[in-house]
Amino acid sequence: MQKPAFVLGERVMLCSHDKGTKQRLILGIGLVNNSWFYLVELVSPTLTQSRTISNRFSLVGEKVWCA
Repeated sequence: MQKPAFVLGERVMLCSHDKGTKQRLILGIGLVNNSWFYLVELVSPTLTQSRTISNRFSLVGEKVWCA
């Protein structure tokens, strides 16, 4: 089994379709079905709570990172 490509706390560039910042921190690492997935925060924290976004975090596979 290969080691994860990224480490906890590492800054990475996430490919996405929005025009916001693509730099993210690795907040968690998990092995799912022999593939590494990384917990990243998709939406920056705000002082006011948003009713439209229920979860700011997502598991992301290694294939969506920018080169």
